[in-house]
Amino acid sequence: MEKIERCCNNDNINFDADGNRVRCFPHIINISAQTIAQELKDAPHMVTATLSMADDGREERELYQAALEANPIGKARAIVAAMRASGQRREDLREVIDQGNKDGCWAEVIPLVQLLRDVETRWSSLLAMIKCVIELYPAIMVLLDKTKYSTLGWLQFTAEEYQVLNDIVTVLEQPHFVQELLSAEKTPTLSLALPAFELLLINWTVIQSTIPELAHYIGVGMHKIREYVEKGRKSQIYALAMSMYIYLSPTSYLIILPLVINPAYKMEWINKYWTRVEASNAKKWMLEAVCYHF
Repeated sequence: MEKIERCCNNDNINFDADGNRVRCFPHIINISAQTIAQELKDAPHMVTATLSMADDGREERELYQAALEANPIGKARAIVAAMRASGQRREDLREVIDQGNKDGCWAEVIPLVQLLRDVETRWSSLLAMIKCVIELYPAIMVLLDKTKYSTLGWLQFTAEEYQVLNDIVTVLEQPHFVQELLSAEKTPTLSLALPAFELLLINWTVIQSTIPELAHYIGVGMHKIREYVEKGRKSQIYALAMSMYIYLSPTSYLIILPLVINPAYKMEWINKYWTRVEASNAKKWMLEAVCYHF
């Protein structure tokens, strides 16, 4: 970027390395999700850290903490590794699923699929792995109850661990949602990046109140998002890219109304969500860009 800046300046072309830096949206989303997952593993005690001994609901929180200390994500990975350890195990699981479907053993038909591994650098793979384990878990329990698999009985979740795992899915679905939202677009999406981050923060804030046991961990992910949002607000390219009027609907979808480029409309969203100094800088960058070319 600095070399491009020097080359442009030598030709009297206005270009700023810092002001035109665009950060990778899916990378930031993945970092926030991985940060939450790591904090869940490293600090399960934070479930009860803000409660006093006399607080109502402490007993339930302690049960939740104990389930989190059992590392349900790690157990889900262990299930995947065990069920994929050989062709025979994969076939046994498939047969259990198929037979259960034919006999109507499951509340819903279970698809004839194999469990998924997660990869740290692959977007949403952790969420996909956990959801697949949950979807196939009724069949997995039947398989683990068989004498042949008696040594793997420790892989079964307790009721509390299973609930925690489902709560974690609710948390991780939010970054996946905004990632899918931008990935679905077939036009440049830089103007949507910061509003999408804001949408993620709003949704996570709601979940903090509905799943208070995980509020701390959600906050860790939100902090990571805010770090990048603050950097983005200092980069003029994001402000200049907002040549659309963007707002957040009550249904948590981004509504985009294409308009003729108009700085007044550009500033409406920025004035609502940015600080006064950041909004002032954005307006200054827009005016400079227009004056430079016209």
